[in-house]
Amino acid sequence: MNRYVLKLKKIGDIKYISHLDTMRTLHRAIRRAELPITYSKGFNPHPSISFAAPLSVGVESLAEYVDIEFDKIIDTNEIKNKINDNMPSGLEIIEAIHIKEKMPTSMAAVKVAKYEIKLKYDDIKNIEAKIKDIINSKEIIRTKKSKSGEKLVNIREMIYDLKLKEVADEYFIVECTIKTSNSGSLSPEILADLLKEVGAFGQPVVRRIEMYAEKDSEFIPLDKYYKRV
Repeated sequence: MNRYVLKLKKIGDIKYISHLDTMRTLHRAIRRAELPITYSKGFNPHPSISFAAPLSVGVESLAEYVDIEFDKIIDTNEIKNKINDNMPSGLEIIEAIHIKEKMPTSMAAVKVAKYEIKLKYDDIKNIEAKIKDIINSKEIIRTKKSKSGEKLVNIREMIYDLKLKEVADEYFIVECTIKTSNSGSLSPEILADLLKEVGAFGQPVVRRIEMYAEKDSEFIPLDKYYKRV
């Protein structure tokens, strides 16, 4: 097994394609690059590609992580350059990391993600007060959808950090670090809804900034995690 983790960004109009179409686009780029991707065995073989966490339609990202396997060892710069030569505008491999020892997949390793949320506002003092209220709260109960249906969840436990990053004449940007893992995830749109309760408005513009693994009680960007473990 020749396993690699790719870090890529997804910005611009391509943010409007679905997670499944993103996977298909990456697969086509790999095929056009003539890289020997590994396929599963059986009647309906599929390429060995898996993303750490699906990205919602309309959300940009500077840090998507993809596990991928090739039939042979390939230089990481060759992987990066050949795939990028065949990618559409807005989708780009930032880095390729060769995983030389047994390590969890990026999907299993990721614990939290950092986002930026951009919204319009009426009174920024109300926004500042709401952010402070969220951070100081021990419990924020909201209805959360899951595969098994809807249930009430304390989403405060899923918010690790929330702060006001930028204020302009017509909009503000908050930066948040929230749970994103196999055991549960919080959508940044839910935080946007909390801020709308006190005067924020408009369609939230969301960008994923980074995803993190946990080691020794410290959150580490996934690319650094795979390099240092």
